[in-house]
Amino acid sequence: MPMIPAQNYSKKDVLKDLDYFETVIRDHPLYSDYLNTSEISEIISVRKEEIQTDSISFFQYRIILGKIFYKLGCIHTGVTKPRFAPENKVPLEVMKNNGFFITMADDKKWIGSRIISINNIPIENFFSNLNQMVGSDGGGNGFGEYFFIKNFSVLVAEYFAKSDVITVLTGTGTFDLHKVPVPERTATASEVKKKTYAAVSLGTNSLQMAGNTGVLKISGFDGPSKRFFRKVFRFFKENNTEDLIIDLRGNLGGSMRSAMFLCQNLVSEPFGYDIDYRKSDLFRHLNTKGKLYFGLSKVKYTFENIFTSKKIDSDTRVYMYRYRPLKNNNIKSVKILTDEGTASSSAMCVTILKRNFENVKIIGTRPSGGYNGNNGGAFPTVTLPQTKIEIKIPLYRIVLDRNSSQRQGITPDLELETDIESFLNNDDNILRKALEMY
Repeated sequence: MPMIPAQNYSKKDVLKDLDYFETVIRDHPLYSDYLNTSEISEIISVRKEEIQTDSISFFQYRIILGKIFYKLGCIHTGVTKPRFAPENKVPLEVMKNNGFFITMADDKKWIGSRIISINNIPIENFFSNLNQMVGSDGGGNGFGEYFFIKNFSVLVAEYFAKSDVITVLTGTGTFDLHKVPVPERTATASEVKKKTYAAVSLGTNSLQMAGNTGVLKISGFDGPSKRFFRKVFRFFKENNTEDLIIDLRGNLGGSMRSAMFLCQNLVSEPFGYDIDYRKSDLFRHLNTKGKLYFGLSKVKYTFENIFTSKKIDSDTRVYMYRYRPLKNNNIKSVKILTDEGTASSSAMCVTILKRNFENVKIIGTRPSGGYNGNNGGAFPTVTLPQTKIEIKIPLYRIVLDRNSSQRQGITPDLELETDIESFLNNDDNILRKALEMY
């Protein structure tokens, strides 16, 4: 099992790497057009001041880098090597709903309890130090909050790496936890269950019917998604389905082609997006793999868009992607469920459908992917020279509406969070609300 590196990094090496990373940021227009030079310098300076010892662990370094990614406002910038793959975790899971509540514990009596502190550190302080380990497109801590909740059990184990016992204080009492090994990932019981009652399913994507309303759960977009969507829309046509709920919560994206294929089957007018490439000095910073990715991406976009690209100024070339509608069904109303885990191509779907489908409502919380596209297209890598940590850097900017300056994810028509009472009653209050609106 891969582990977080055990070695420490010297303060001297880390400071040199942060200076180098500042140069990378300055030389990349996807960052510098969002943050000015003084803001970039201030971000790096503040991070340097956080280093109070002669050396730091990988986890501590990962927190510092994460806070830089957070300020860059780019969901696709992150550490690729070494992987964040802890060996241990604590057997505890939580949700956030006006506080942090326990949703899984070995002793079931603690489920539903509100956490006050962990090892005498207030849970809010613990959260504020770790909810900025990743960025959301356009800024904010949406994806950081999602990352914190999803990785809570391993973050606690790493944050308190020197503690054998983890003491949790709740509003109803105190209990101790011991770390346990992180198991190998396998299909969960819920995933297996979905395949037994779904009208259509493929992998973790499924269609269920709630009366005459289709509930389409899309956990991710990948190559086989198009085959799944063909079956879904054939089912809708055969059953004259008019009302649809698309659940994109926790969908971090994936294949752009599959995501756009979903939109094509719902809209009645052509739509599209641009992929902008801006000249920069980034190439000189890339490692060998990064330069290869850079070259391959240039070949890919040149051949794919040999007749559909143009220069819009001396530094920017635009590659245009246009899609024709494929609608052959009776869907008249769409509700889309979103949360902080709705990102990348998934967030693009939300924007496209909101702009191009007449009767659509967004329910949930703001996606961490951008309203008007994301940094993406290709992801070359940079190696920090002293510590050899590898960081991926998106090369292009995907633009849905050139006249819009909105970067953060779309604001839902109805903002609604999962609440602890619904969880304890095994009830999805957000899905229930969407069904009640029909």
